[in-house]
Amino acid sequence: MAEEISNEARKGTFDRSSRLNRRMVCEKCGCSGKRYIEYLKEGTFEVGQTERVLVAYPGQYYLLSYETEKVTPIFILVKCQRCGLERKITDPVLTVEYLQSFGRRKERAGLYV
Repeated sequence: MAEEISNEARKGTFDRSSRLNRRMVCEKCGCSGKRYIEYLKEGTFEVGQTERVLVAYPGQYYLLSYETEKVTPIFILVKCQRCGLERKITDPVLTVEYLQSFGRRKERAGLYV
């Protein structure tokens, strides 16, 4: 799975995702590092265990409806170039399911060109 994600990232499948283009900032020294997408392209990440989470969606009359969804987190292994702090981080968009849906949107967009 990790190799497939890296290959798709190198092809540019996820380049238009603004969240994946955010830069990492070291919490210890404030140094600005690489973007999430760069870590995906390099393959310096791990795919976590699939979990079920409760997700709230807007419902009728300002009420929320809830559904459970499968989520497989992706953890990026980060090391600050300035101070050497090492961490394993994730973000809500760093899931296998998000990246798969982003890839499907690109395929559908190509159908109408």
